[in-house]
Amino acid sequence: MKIATLLLALFPCFFARAQNSIALPEVMNFTPEFTKTGSQTWQMAESGSGTVYFANNAGLVTYNGLEWKTFKVPNKTIVRSLLLTADGKIYVGAQGEIGYFFPDRVGNLVYTSLMGHIEPADRNFGDVWKIVLQGQHLFFRTYRKIYEIDLSNHQVTTYATTRNAKWDFLEIAGHRLLACNEEQGLVSFKNGRWTPLPGQIPKEAIPTALMAFGKDSLLLTTLRNGIYIITENHLSKLPVAAALQSAQIYTALKTDEERFAVGTVSAGIFLLHRSGKLIRHLSMENGLQNNNVLSLYKDHRQSLWAGLDNGIDLINYMAPLQLIAPVPRTRLAGYTAGIFKNHLYIGTSDGIYYAPLEQGVHRDISFSQGAFKKLANTSGQVWSIAIIGNLLLTGMNDGAFIINTGSAQLLERRLGGTWLYRAVPGRSKIISGTYSGIQIYDTKNNTLVPVRMPDNNLRESLRFIEVDTSSHTVWASHPYRGIYRIQMTPNFDRELAVEWLTTKQGLPTNNNNFVFKIGGKIVFATEQGIYEWEEHLHRFKKSTTYGPLFGNLSVKFMTEDAKGRIWFATEKNMGVLDGGHIQYIPELDGQLIAGFEQIYPFDDQNILINSSKGIYHFNFDSYKHSKIAIRVSFNKIQAIGTRDSLLFNGYSIPGQTGNSPPPFNREEIRLPAVFNSFHFEFTADDIMYADKIQYSYQLKGFDPDWSAWSAKTVKDYTNLPYGKYRFLIKAKDRWGQETAPISYAFEILPRWYQTIPAWLGYLLLAGWLVYLLHRMQRRRLQKQKAKYEKEQAQLKYIFELENERSGMKIIQLQKEQLETKVQYKNKELATTTMHLYKRGRLLGKIKEEVAEGVKQISNTTEKKAFNRLIKLIVEEEKSEDDWNHFSIHFDQVHNNFLHNIKAAYPTLTPSDMKICAYVKMNLSSKEIAQLLNITLKGVEIARYRLRKKFSLAANQSLSDFIQEFS
Repeated sequence: MKIATLLLALFPCFFARAQNSIALPEVMNFTPEFTKTGSQTWQMAESGSGTVYFANNAGLVTYNGLEWKTFKVPNKTIVRSLLLTADGKIYVGAQGEIGYFFPDRVGNLVYTSLMGHIEPADRNFGDVWKIVLQGQHLFFRTYRKIYEIDLSNHQVTTYATTRNAKWDFLEIAGHRLLACNEEQGLVSFKNGRWTPLPGQIPKEAIPTALMAFGKDSLLLTTLRNGIYIITENHLSKLPVAAALQSAQIYTALKTDEERFAVGTVSAGIFLLHRSGKLIRHLSMENGLQNNNVLSLYKDHRQSLWAGLDNGIDLINYMAPLQLIAPVPRTRLAGYTAGIFKNHLYIGTSDGIYYAPLEQGVHRDISFSQGAFKKLANTSGQVWSIAIIGNLLLTGMNDGAFIINTGSAQLLERRLGGTWLYRAVPGRSKIISGTYSGIQIYDTKNNTLVPVRMPDNNLRESLRFIEVDTSSHTVWASHPYRGIYRIQMTPNFDRELAVEWLTTKQGLPTNNNNFVFKIGGKIVFATEQGIYEWEEHLHRFKKSTTYGPLFGNLSVKFMTEDAKGRIWFATEKNMGVLDGGHIQYIPELDGQLIAGFEQIYPFDDQNILINSSKGIYHFNFDSYKHSKIAIRVSFNKIQAIGTRDSLLFNGYSIPGQTGNSPPPFNREEIRLPAVFNSFHFEFTADDIMYADKIQYSYQLKGFDPDWSAWSAKTVKDYTNLPYGKYRFLIKAKDRWGQETAPISYAFEILPRWYQTIPAWLGYLLLAGWLVYLLHRMQRRRLQKQKAKYEKEQAQLKYIFELENERSGMKIIQLQKEQLETKVQYKNKELATTTMHLYKRGRLLGKIKEEVAEGVKQISNTTEKKAFNRLIKLIVEEEKSEDDWNHFSIHFDQVHNNFLHNIKAAYPTLTPSDMKICAYVKMNLSSKEIAQLLNITLKGVEIARYRLRKKFSLAANQSLSDFIQEFS
């Protein structure tokens, strides 16, 4: 970005011997190469959101502080005129074309031509030079005609002179619509007619601008014939500065009730008082890119835009901060300044320059007209300018000097260069800090007489000194050694003793310690805040007065103004302690000369600050009333997927809340799942100080909190999950004031497999799988039963056969083998039982989950299908088939045990029968509890009931009874 910020000092204009103001404003240059637009800008306007519009050779150009955009008219010709209306339309006039741009639903500017409403015979016109709106009637000026379009019905009326004379001018000011043509001169539009004014400008005069001038008057500028005041029936010429009389005025603009700006063909811009007096003159020699000014516009921040023959400039013409550079085209560092006998003195790296100040015209000296001269005998580095009584002193690298009319006289240089001076209150003494200790002066006959200093005095370089008459002490500091306490005689005519004070006496460090006098007290600025000397402790302690206010701030310079405010500088910042509160001046961040900071608060309107560019003039009174809140807006919003989708392109319809793009006031944007990445661009409308604006953002639904403040103007999100989101952005200006957040809401839709119908399908599939699992389990049990029955039959056959063939020994062995196999079968029965138990629990869980899912289904048909599934599971749970099969198989293994014991004890319940079966199988109580899905205590209670039903004695075992029962 090629933006030259130029704040140069006063120098004579190249075309006239006129003086300029001693300070000139900051100028920001936008070259055609940077903006990628045409060279010439013919008219300008600003929207309510802070976007600036330019009628440019390349078309309609816009700038919002972040991006330059160009929009061409259909025939791609030069746009020479534009008009923004309250309904958000941007009317533009080009060569043979008239129409307007208007934002569409995604913030693109779309062009609509009005040519179709004009009769074909009237469409052959050249450039449209001016567009104005009066009520519902749009007027635009071409070379030979003025056109009127009634916007309510698009009826078009044309106005031409009887001799088809050229129309030179069209403008509206207040409620009056004026024009000028070569045949009638100045004419006023009333009741559908153009009527010549009673008073006329010279026939050869070409009007260029018209504006309200007071309550009942208009101010009219002409190209070559000066400036006129128009009243109801009278026209008179306004006397102007001589420098402007020979200039050709191409454009003009009222800046406030007291001032107006004039743009010329080859002499730049003149800022004039309503009396015609020159206030300031801006040209290529002090900041403009070009002296040919085609258009002027004042934005809502009171900055002046200049459309030039080659480029665009932004001028902070009434800013509280201006720069005084005493040497034209030379960036001399300004180290110090002072105002003495109505003259401004500036000490630089190459001598002292001074200029007279106008009396009784401006309290703000930056508007004073004058030219700087170099003070004789002051070449070289200047460190300080001091005003003590009627004496004007300066400390230089070459020694100590006193300034008289037009020159400086050497006072002393035996101790090398002189840093600064301090008066001794109540004595006719002045003490200076030098390169080699202190130097004492006697004041006699309006001059200074140096006192011979003994050779054994302190010989350190003392750039900071302060005098304390109550203790007869000169306090001095060296930035890298600590503090020196120099004890003086009561008359301050010689040193008595020197004490070197360091961290041993309470300083935080030995580096960066500075001594100042504030509120009549000596204070010490350290790396960890402000300290004071406690005499009774013989130590430094943090100041109880200033410590809480400055905290641990490392202050490099402090001074007090007439109202008790403390102006201070740190390594990078400058501020003022006013009313117990610190206010920083962010415009001066990093501008003061590091290590040699100086601030000279002459009064509220004139604070002079040193810098490497010259001397900054700061109007604190104006600054307090210049804090215009910034506005934040979106420049672009894009959704990124397989292709990019532009959601908003930066242009809003006026009246939308929160300076929001169109979707903000309608239903949120809904996007397919492929658009899961987003790109946001945002900006604020303080173009001059855009680098000092910070932003914070949050994506509701994704970010847990606001982001840290940053100067970044873009934010990207990638791979967002589906859901609803709201992106919020807020800005903070250089003073720390935050804007209200604006937002953009959108929703990313789920993919097909994440939708509600898909989840319903998943539930149906799960139910079907449960049913299949159930059927498979039943078939498996049936196969196991058949296998067990076959094995039992084989065992029985073998047993009977062996009984017949073998004796008792063989029978006993077979019996043992059979018992072992029976135990094995019992274990298999237990395993099968456990499978049945787990299947029952699984069926129960599935039934609960399906029942819970059915509650969320609104479709009646789908709900019936799931209810049938639940009914099937319930019927399966109630089925006693499994137990019946088990009992049959168990009796086959254990010789009809269950049948026999039921016959012997009819009162046994099905639960009792199960306990008996499991005890017969030698299962533990824990295993029985798992099978029956009861607690161990429940098993013990069941065993106790069985003992009662079997009428067992206390010493008789239930297990033994069941094992022996046959």
